[in-house]
Amino acid sequence: MTFNDCLTEYLDHMAAKGCVPGTLKWYRLKLQRLVAYLESQGTADPREVNPEQIQRYRVYLKEEYRTPHGKPLTETTYQDHVAIYTGFFGWLERTGRILITPAPPEPPDRSKPREIKLPRVMTEEEALKVLETCPMNTPVGLRNRAILEILYSSGIRRSELTNLNIDDFFPGQGELLIRQGKGQKDRIVPIGEYAVKFTEAYLKLIRPWLAQSVDEKALFLNSVTGARLSPASIEMIVKGIARKSGVKKPISPHTFRHSMATHLLRNNADLRHIQAILGHASLKTTEIYTHLDLNQLKQAVKKAHPHGQRAGKKPG
Repeated sequence: MTFNDCLTEYLDHMAAKGCVPGTLKWYRLKLQRLVAYLESQGTADPREVNPEQIQRYRVYLKEEYRTPHGKPLTETTYQDHVAIYTGFFGWLERTGRILITPAPPEPPDRSKPREIKLPRVMTEEEALKVLETCPMNTPVGLRNRAILEILYSSGIRRSELTNLNIDDFFPGQGELLIRQGKGQKDRIVPIGEYAVKFTEAYLKLIRPWLAQSVDEKALFLNSVTGARLSPASIEMIVKGIARKSGVKKPISPHTFRHSMATHLLRNNADLRHIQAILGHASLKTTEIYTHLDLNQLKQAVKKAHPHGQRAGKKPG
């Protein structure tokens, strides 16, 4: 039994459970790093791994490993490594491939407050500035405006956007059908008037000229190949437009998702409605936006309240 065989079977198992390709890639990279470390220590069989080796690997990740940029792992990434290999060895034990896991789950440390990593969002003004940067007098500009309007209106992931077909767009109802989203579940999400308007204009004026095959079902097409846009292309499009907009913060497709959810919450949308639109399996995932809004309120108080921040003095 080799690590590579077990790794392939484990990733197939996770794919069957509904893991999306991006998550599977993340798992593979982390587990391959573990395997490379163990093999460098002379261990090539999962049945030979012991707790002491896992402990040494943890120390290696914490103190010795450096990213391609020469930096140590962040605490979040380190914990991702631990969670991924813990799950892997747990699966090996449950399926009888090893007798007992060398990496049992550790009880959570209740003495430390849970760190909440807040997502980056745009203000409503920044979102509008990015949207209006798309040139409306070019075919690519109109297509890109439709893409950004849908990202901002629906909060869908970039992979969900690239998977959209023409038949998934319902302008009369102001809806999109998201097929096989995260967790392999379909859902219907509402979209606003601007997203409908620009997408209809793109479908009428631009898409017929981009499509190089009458059988192409994709909603958004590559301007060169006429085929379905890839997630990497969506990332490049959004980042390119954001740079031209002059907004001084990194912006990606997921920034639109975070911003949309935050703006809905700020305008009194129900948290469960936001959960349904984003396709979150758990309300706890959606609750991050309540922390984000509270954090922004704190910053507003610090900046604007007479006793929020006293120049040159510290409380006490």
